[in-house]
Amino acid sequence: MEKCSYSTANERLPIKSPMVKRRKNGTTSSVKNVQVAVLGKDGVGKSAFTVRALTRRFIGEYDTTLECTYRHNVELDGQFLSLDVLDTAGKNSLEKIDNCVHTGSDLFFVLYSTIDRASFEEASLLCQYLLKTKNVNPACLVLVGNKSDLKHFREVEEYEGRLLAQALECGFCQLSASEGFDDSQNVLYNTLRQFVNTQKHGSPSIRVFIDNVLSRKKSMS
Repeated sequence: MEKCSYSTANERLPIKSPMVKRRKNGTTSSVKNVQVAVLGKDGVGKSAFTVRALTRRFIGEYDTTLECTYRHNVELDGQFLSLDVLDTAGKNSLEKIDNCVHTGSDLFFVLYSTIDRASFEEASLLCQYLLKTKNVNPACLVLVGNKSDLKHFREVEEYEGRLLAQALECGFCQLSASEGFDDSQNVLYNTLRQFVNTQKHGSPSIRVFIDNVLSRKKSMS
């Protein structure tokens, strides 16, 4: 399987050294590195979700054998983050999942396609393996149902994904990476924000946080 690495064109912050960013008032803020892994069955839209969330662009076709790492810098609530986002490809072997954990991934986005029940079942197994076997914190895991726009071909209802996430005590979001960047970017940034806040203050779980965000969004629509 081929591998590649990209740096996205955005806020240009130092990635490795020096690990500080000078503010206008003369104070400094450290740049925190966050490792993110995007997992799921081939064809569920992992690359489309990743690129949408990082760059707002949508690309419909990707090489399913190409595993890429995207480097992206962002400021959230005054905290400068340097992201390394691993967009996995190929069969989800135990070796691959173990490697994501052992190389220090902080956050995991496990995707499935709402038009492919097999991908939902595989996502469930991935989540359970990460949580029960690798002891990943549920607050660092988000289950994402993609391709929600293809309603006529739907095989997995939203409530099924939400019930699974509740049972796993992890975050959940259903979206369409092809329809717009808002949902993809929001779930990434909200998860990052909660991750940083949890490390600082021991905030509530990501599941509760994302559910509250989505509930407010639905009530406003």
